[in-house]
Order: sequence, then structure tokens, then C-alpha cells
Amino acid sequence: MYRAPITRLNKAAFVILIDRSGSMAEEVTFEGRLCTKAEATAEAVNTLLEEIINRSYRDRFIGDYFDVAIIGYGGEGVESLLGSGFKPITFVDSMYIPSRTKIVRHTLPSGRRCDTVVETRQWLEPQASGQTPMGKAFAKAYRMVASWCRKHPNSFPPIVINITDGEATDVSAEKIRALAEQIKSTSTNDGGTLLMNIHLASQHDSEFRPLRFPAEGSQLPINRHSRLLYDISSTLPPIYNSSIEPSHNEEPPFRAICYNAPIDDILGLLVIGSLSINQLF
Repeated sequence: MYRAPITRLNKAAFVILIDRSGSMAEEVTFEGRLCTKAEATAEAVNTLLEEIINRSYRDRFIGDYFDVAIIGYGGEGVESLLGSGFKPITFVDSMYIPSRTKIVRHTLPSGRRCDTVVETRQWLEPQASGQTPMGKAFAKAYRMVASWCRKHPNSFPPIVINITDGEATDVSAEKIRALAEQIKSTSTNDGGTLLMNIHLASQHDSEFRPLRFPAEGSQLPINRHSRLLYDISSTLPPIYNSSIEPSHNEEPPFRAICYNAPIDDILGLLVIGSLSINQLF
């Protein structure tokens, strides 16, 4: 299971759910600078899209190895941020997207810091307003991956990544559990859809240490929200273990969750999802 090679005939799929509620206007530190959670999340997902595009090049030509969908949920309701449905990565690459330069700060092995100016395309713009209709976003993701799996029965199963800093405001915790189970119940012949969750920490939130892919739920703080995120996250298949184990003292299997994580860890979890399946070409 989870070994299907990714080809143009048997692509892989990502669905990224982005919390765009009012609390995402809180400030965090991202790549050495202060910005809002919404700004940092948009930048991290833009970086991921560039990475997926770069990994899709073969012999100087981009191939349709991935389908991508990005769903935002917040004050404007639930909306598809790349257009309706899944978009082939070639379509994403061909979109006319404004770019901007940014400064990325690196720490060299010597400990010295240096700044690099890079240019990135901006598919997503930050937004933060209103409530958190996570239930509607999960329901939309379920419909999308169920349809995708029927059309791609021999592909690596879809990966759904939910980025949030709070609880759903449109449905109960029990309903979120049921919707998550629906998402994970979809499958291709290669395995079930994987659901990953990233909980974003606030700027001054240091009560609990960050947890990255915990193997046991007992490490989480005793509150309703943390347990819910842990319970609904997929158990990661063994192909991910080599990407996670160096930073763990635990034994696999690991859960696909980062809890109370600094915003920089968004990139870590997103890269886990893309790197592991990229090894299967």
C-alpha cells in the first residue's frame, strides 16, 4: 500500500484547506520576521505550489503528475482559491500570477546569518475575517476526493492538509469527526486518503511545547481541540517514517499532525507530504 508510482496516467492529488477566519490576523514570527498567520500561511502554500511545479519537470517540460485544489474557509464562506475543482499542475503553472521579491534569512553552519533575495509567485493572498466554517470545508473536500478516487483508481491516494488555528464554528466536534472519517474512507487501490492537520501557534503561546507527528495522543495538552485534531489525523504509512524519525525518540507509526506548531513548521508538514510521494516516480 502507498507504493503506486506517480505517472501522467496515474497522478497524485493534494487538497489544502486553509483557515481564513478572523483569528488568522494574529501575528507570528515567520522566517525571521513578524507577520500575520494569514500572511505566513499564504506564503507557505505559495512556496509549496512552486515546489510541486519544480518537481513535475522532466527533461525541461512540466508533466501532469499532480492535481491540486486549495479551499479557503472563513468570513467569506468556503471557496476554491484556484478555481473550481482540481486543477492540473500544468494549469497552475500557466496561470498569470503576480510575483514579488522577498528576503529569506538563513543560518549558516558557522552560525552566521545571511539574507537571500528570492522571487516567488503569489497564487494566494492572505485573508482573515469572520468565523471558522471548517465543517463545510471538510464536506467539500470529501466530495472532491471521493470523485477523484473514482476517476483515478490506480493512483497514490489523495493527501488532504488542513491548516487551522482554531475550532470549527459551524458544526460540533462530533460532526467534524464524522466528516474526517468520510474523507479517510475514500481510497484508491493503493490505500486510503491521508488527512493531515496543522495547528498554528500564536506569537506568545508557549504553554505547550510544539508537537510534530506524535506517536501517542498522551503528549497533547488535555483539551477538547487538541484531542480532536489528533483523533481525526491519519496514521502515516511507513514510507513517511524515514522523513520523521531523525527528530523523534518515539517509534512509528506517527500521526499526521503538528500541534501548537510555529508557523515555519507548515513548510515541514507540507514538504513531508510532497517529498514522500515524490520518491515514487
